[in-house]
Amino acid sequence: MIVIHGKSSSDKKVSGVITFYRRDVFEPLMEHIDDPLAEYERFAAARDTAAQELELLFDIAAKRAGTEAAGIFEIQKMMIEDKDFSSLVSGLIRSQKCSAEFAVKCASKIFSDLLRFSGSEYMSQRSEDIFFTGDRIIRKLAGVEKRLGHYDHDVILCAETLSSSDILLMQSPFIAAVAVKRDASMSHCALLCEGLGIPLISDLGEKLDRRLEGLEASADCSTGMLIIKN
Repeated sequence: MIVIHGKSSSDKKVSGVITFYRRDVFEPLMEHIDDPLAEYERFAAARDTAAQELELLFDIAAKRAGTEAAGIFEIQKMMIEDKDFSSLVSGLIRSQKCSAEFAVKCASKIFSDLLRFSGSEYMSQRSEDIFFTGDRIIRKLAGVEKRLGHYDHDVILCAETLSSSDILLMQSPFIAAVAVKRDASMSHCALLCEGLGIPLISDLGEKLDRRLEGLEASADCSTGMLIIKN
């Protein structure tokens, strides 16, 4: 038996098969462009489409998890529409003559790092929202849709971290609990899990290893323990 200690605000005890969420990563590369104005217009159109998508996610979340948890998507929409973010993307496109995809990637990292290294644990956990909103815009620009997991048996869904939209759109009666490596106790992921009634254990660290895939486990959220049968 393997016991991994983490953090949880739930008191539920559930069981399932350890199943790692395989993030569908899309990584834009540096590409030279000849028309910065047209490239910025591409970005603006993708940004506006992503903002409309977040409005729809707000409506879905409000019905499933309540308006407080749904407010996550309003905040992400504000991040996408932030004038400083758009100005930085514009400046990168003009100065580097790079694609909109690459400019959004760089701008997202700059803004995310500002929060991550702010010295505030709360703001640090907000940094992931910027990464996820940037990824949403990049996918709109590239025409690449995210593939989500589907499950037909009880699972304890494991990952380094998860976005709130992933959890919302993957919502399944077979997700018994979510377990993540990073401390997500003050994250939007935790807020949405609570609203959806999905127990979450976070801050499990590197002991939450992919070699545990497929093993039966139980999540004792009252103590923050993930107990794996090996």
